[in-house]
Amino acid sequence: MNQRIFTGNYDECKRGNLISISGDRGKSVGFVGKAIPQLAPKRVFWNIWHSNMGKISSEANDRYYIQEYYRQVLSKVNIEELLRGEKDPILLCYEKGQDFCHRHILAEYIEMLYGIKVRDIKVDKNLNIEENKRPEYIRRMLESVIEKENER
Repeated sequence: MNQRIFTGNYDECKRGNLISISGDRGKSVGFVGKAIPQLAPKRVFWNIWHSNMGKISSEANDRYYIQEYYRQVLSKVNIEELLRGEKDPILLCYEKGQDFCHRHILAEYIEMLYGIKVRDIKVDKNLNIEENKRPEYIRRMLESVIEKENER
């Protein structure tokens, strides 16, 4: 896979090759563009993760989410095939900036798998681009999850 890939959220990305990776395809914010629903988190584990907020540590809860996103989504899809023919895609979900979300997990996975730097960005209507930083702990957790899954 030899291309540039970006991530962002619906509110902060107004132009470009915008592609939804949310379960509802961005409909709740009026997004009507392309979608790759295969990259969305599964509702069952998302509900468990969401209901555990404040009941267990954020670290344990996020580790659960990363584990289930890897098991139920990432390990089952061919990202190269899903993105074939897309020029400079911006993969969108709802969470802003450094908020925990599946697009950050996906970005780390793509970087690990293909060696492609995935930047999380904001793009205004004038095509001004600003880069967001991803939470640093996500890569460590994802590497740990993949290592444990490969031991099975």
